[in-house]
Formats: sequence, structure tokens, C-alpha cells
Amino acid sequence: MSKDLDNRYFITLNKDKIIFSCLNKENKISFTMSHILKNGLNNLFEDLEKFFIDNLINIEKGLKDFIRKIYIILDTDDSLSAYLSIKYKLETEKINDNKINELLSYLKNQFNKYSNDQKVIHMTIIKVLIDGKEKDLSLIRETFDNSILEVKFECLKKQTVHSIDKLCSNYQISVEKILLADHLRQSSLNQTENIVFLANKFLNGEDNKEVSWISKKPIKRGFFEKFFNFFN
Repeated sequence: MSKDLDNRYFITLNKDKIIFSCLNKENKISFTMSHILKNGLNNLFEDLEKFFIDNLINIEKGLKDFIRKIYIILDTDDSLSAYLSIKYKLETEKINDNKINELLSYLKNQFNKYSNDQKVIHMTIIKVLIDGKEKDLSLIRETFDNSILEVKFECLKKQTVHSIDKLCSNYQISVEKILLADHLRQSSLNQTENIVFLANKFLNGEDNKEVSWISKKPIKRGFFEKFFNFFN
């Protein structure tokens, strides 16, 4: 029987190593195996495939389980960060969860429209201004004259994501989520903590500014003033 409900399996890819880790239900790393990289991430896909060929059977024997789901933690400089903001004005309306979801959905659609070679890995709410004052999004339930919502996108090239997904699928492994190591560290109060523990906290929803679900409801374009700023 699969132990997926008890364990979480991670592969960390950085310039020095490929590291497989099993995090058990007691939040302890119960199994790990690593492979040293000689050329950093320059030959990432070839090295990852070699890692599976050389080690997957032994890893599954050690775990006494078949690996069917995995989380990838990518520690790389080859990512794109972009900041987008949107100004919304409607004097008679109260801001609520549905409205915030619409604004977030709109921003993501605009980003995808102009960056169609990028895959959004993390989308984070950076700032919410209500009538010129910064506010905690979770506490906002009020009528406003205008609001400004700023978000940050952290992305990888779609081809990179597709190649990782395809390579893992060749071994009947589904990539549940790809995470960026820099994002995990920046979102944590303890940046020196083991990256697997940081990833597990993230997956458990401890980053309350991360956007994990966005409504697909269409938005009337006439209500928005749009501001786009991209930073590599």
C-alpha cells in the first residue's frame, strides 16, 4: 500500500547536488539520498534522469514504497520576478473575497498575456492600499473610494517546467508542485532552516500572502486602471 498519505517526497535541485528527501508524518526526514553535480544546473535534465536511473529502485526499496508523487524544490538564478499592480475604483462597493479573487485573476491573466513563455510558480500579495492606506487584506471588509493591489510573480520558463514534468512522468511520478528555494527562504523568519522543512510549511499554508487559488470569473475591463512594471 502507498505511504503517500504519511510521507512527502521532495527532490531539491541546486548547483551542487540533487537531493531526494522523505519527510514523514512526524515532520522528520526519515530517508535521504544525494548525487553530486559536476556542472551545476547546466545539464539539469540529463543529471536528473541519471539520478533516477541510478537510484530510484534503491530509494523505493529503502522506503518500502513506490514514489508516485513528488515535490520539486529548485534553487536557481534562472527565474523571472515581475511586479504588477492594479488600481480599482468603485465608490459604492464593499471589497470582499470575490472581488479580491477577481482582481488577482485579472492580474494573472494580464501577466500570462504578455509573458506567455513563463509559468507562474509563486504569486504573492505584496501590498494592499485602501484609499491610500496600507491594510491587512484579511481584515478588509469595507466600502472604499479606490484600492491598489500589488502582487509579485515568480516564474520559470514553461519549457523548464514541461521538461521536469515529462522526465518524472517517464518513471510514473507526478510532480505535485515546483517550488523556488529563494521564495521559500524569503517567506520564512528562519532562512537557515532546512529547505525541505520550509517547503513543507509552505505546502501546509503557513504563507498567508501566497495566492493558491484564483477565481476564473470574467471581469469588466472598464473598471480598471492598469499599471505594469517588470523587473528581472
